[in-house]
Amino acid sequence: MLSLAFLVCVLCSVLVWIKYGRDKSNIPLPPGFPGKLPFVGHAYTLFKYLTDLHELMKFAAEDCAKKGGVTHFYFGSELYYVILDPQDALTAANACLTKHYAYELGKDWMGDGLIISSGEIWKRHRKLLNPAFTLPVIYGFLDVFNSQSKKLVRSMEPHVGKGLFDHFPYMKHNALETLCVGTFGINAIDDKEFTEKYMESVNEMINIGINRAVKFWLQNDFLYRLTGLKKKEEEVIKSLHAMANTVLQKKKAAIKNEALNNNSEYETTGTKYRAFLDLLLELSKNGVMTDSEIREELDTIIAAGYETTSNQLTFALGLLGAHPEVQEKLYKELVEVVGSDKDVEKDDVNKLVYTNAVLMECLRLFPSVPLILRYVDKDVRLKNYVMRAGSNCVIFPLASHHDQSWGAHTDQFRPERWLDGDFRNNKEFAAFGLGKRACIGRTYAMVSMKVTLAHLLLRYRVKADISKIKLKYEFIMRPVSGHEISIERRT
Repeated sequence: MLSLAFLVCVLCSVLVWIKYGRDKSNIPLPPGFPGKLPFVGHAYTLFKYLTDLHELMKFAAEDCAKKGGVTHFYFGSELYYVILDPQDALTAANACLTKHYAYELGKDWMGDGLIISSGEIWKRHRKLLNPAFTLPVIYGFLDVFNSQSKKLVRSMEPHVGKGLFDHFPYMKHNALETLCVGTFGINAIDDKEFTEKYMESVNEMINIGINRAVKFWLQNDFLYRLTGLKKKEEEVIKSLHAMANTVLQKKKAAIKNEALNNNSEYETTGTKYRAFLDLLLELSKNGVMTDSEIREELDTIIAAGYETTSNQLTFALGLLGAHPEVQEKLYKELVEVVGSDKDVEKDDVNKLVYTNAVLMECLRLFPSVPLILRYVDKDVRLKNYVMRAGSNCVIFPLASHHDQSWGAHTDQFRPERWLDGDFRNNKEFAAFGLGKRACIGRTYAMVSMKVTLAHLLLRYRVKADISKIKLKYEFIMRPVSGHEISIERRT
């Protein structure tokens, strides 16, 4: 299988070379990645690290750091710029708004949702959706966040005093369920098992997409169909679209019958909120968004949101368990602001200053999206180089967050850097993306994580040793081992 993959890699590189030919631009390049070969460029290096892309990313980042923060490599005849320098990364992100073609792998599922789309479609959707992610709207979800966080606390109760366990699956399940409930609105769904079914399908679809993205030979349609994965993907997408369309039509029918006009809030397990679907349907009243566009954005919200927030909470608990002094300082703030037996309220959110610093430091050290890929559609001037039009660029938040501009000891977990330094509004902070295409759900993510962390830390004392943590990169960064925690009930 590996031999076949290598042959396909070489063949694809040669075909790209034949199609596009040698780059004849006179614009000088930054230092190059070592070991370029004729025709294939550096593609063989990707093959070498095929089973550990996280190591490849670290190797490329270290090489780039040694050479000044900007380097280049070739995949076949395709030119890629690697950028670590924080200022150059921000420049590139703002100038290059078109996503890399790799993101097209998710188009059959998410269509022209915000993650996939570019150009005028992206600009229109972003403008339309911005009001749905404002702080007042997010505060409307506090009851959902509190209810779901308490559910998470209860689910972890059997592990109290039982030693190390893998908390990652608990974080993932809770984050996805929270997004499904908050996106669709549970009371509009007759089938009580809908959320579970949808979560299973989302999980399956993301795993299929990641598998295809990482094993680049599967990006060839013929080989992809030959493996049977294409058929499986079509089945899962059909199921996801059918479920989303079912909820969409039920909501529209309810609005038409004025069932929602007198009660625009939904209640589940004692909580009240307005689902994102209801907010998006307001955009369809005048034909601003079609049913298909609404469904695509709903799929995008869930796909983009649940893995990232669950990953960050997994890393946060590991870091806090390994740094008891930070955990106790955080606990003290939670007791003072929230209280020991109370939900997190709107007025509490901004008062949780140290909690915010802890989460920001977790995001700096372990960004869920450690790599950003963009297409360079025009010449872009960086500080010392010019990126050529028609090339691609790779931005490394994981590495740029260790730049000396972040203060001393950037490899250490030190939330105080967000209190002592001027980093709170740092435009070069890339954990939520960079520039104009930064994550629209940043506020949603931060508020939901604050609430979840508050409930967990008020109930449990966490212990961990992450000195031997192992990570895996598959478009997002996941913990593989060494991240496990143990919990004790606080008296």
